[in-house]
Amino acid sequence: MTQQLKLAVIGAGAMGRDHIRYIQDNPDAKLVAIADPMPESEELAKSIDVEWYADYNDMFDHVALDGVVIASPNGLHLPMARAALEHGVPPLVEKPISDDLDDARIFAKEAREIGLPVLVGQHRRHNPKVQRAKEIIESGVLGTIVTVSVHYNIYKPDTYYDIPWRRQKGAGPILVNMVHDVDLMRYLIGEPVEIQGMAANSARGFEVEDSAVVNVRFESGTLGSITLSDAAASPWNWEATARENPFFAPFDTDAYFIMGTKGSLSLPRLQLFTYRDGVSDWTKPLTCEIQGVKEGLPHRLQLVHYLKVLRGEVEPIVTPEDAIKSLEVLNAVKKAADEGAMVTL
Repeated sequence: MTQQLKLAVIGAGAMGRDHIRYIQDNPDAKLVAIADPMPESEELAKSIDVEWYADYNDMFDHVALDGVVIASPNGLHLPMARAALEHGVPPLVEKPISDDLDDARIFAKEAREIGLPVLVGQHRRHNPKVQRAKEIIESGVLGTIVTVSVHYNIYKPDTYYDIPWRRQKGAGPILVNMVHDVDLMRYLIGEPVEIQGMAANSARGFEVEDSAVVNVRFESGTLGSITLSDAAASPWNWEATARENPFFAPFDTDAYFIMGTKGSLSLPRLQLFTYRDGVSDWTKPLTCEIQGVKEGLPHRLQLVHYLKVLRGEVEPIVTPEDAIKSLEVLNAVKKAADEGAMVTL
């Protein structure tokens, strides 16, 4: 039997509690500590019989760890990741790696110099349906990818914004939610080179945006669009369609549409549309085939991957350098929205 790796979680909010549950359910991992200054996190730690620390530095000083999951507010990701590396602990850092691009670049350099791996929590890459989509695209069955349309339209309850930091700059859906869509577009289609964008906060009026529309030109010549809102009553979002988290009510539709010269693919249902004789012609009927995969919850598969990273069996699928590229795109989106101009990457 593989020896259990000792893990801790910093940040016991909604995402942190999910990570805690995934660790507890994995026989190859053992949760040994939680670091979070909130009183309810101390109660949680007591209820599951693990050490609790209000200060993550105290935890690093007193607990021997193989790994640590950082699920704190965005602005705290890098200070905590630096503390982990200073104590010789390779971290899994929740996305986005930071809301400060310059500091993220400095951190990536520091991590390389220290020589410890860092995994960034872009969990959707671990989804078997995403992996299958990548295989289909790379097989060439779609031909040349010409357009991509991505939708993330959802209604977060008003109580979500009762937490003050969620109403502040950097905590809006562009960084918190669009980061996933940008990451998957990069992973599946390639690197963006030009960005147009608009954002609005008209639904709630907070400092953060609640809606955004983005147009993208990729290095390959593919054109793409993302529509995003966390104030839209809609089924067209990854949360409802991908069934990655039982917290969200499922809906049988798609959120991603990838169009090529020979065929098209929708996600997450993996509907592959092609012409039966292989000759594209708008007067002919398209056939639809559902691509089957073995289901698996991405966060759980991400943890399996992280444990392999800690054992030195694989390299992180999402490194700080990779995550920085997504952050550069998100910053370009913000700049394009603020200035109303095309931004070149």
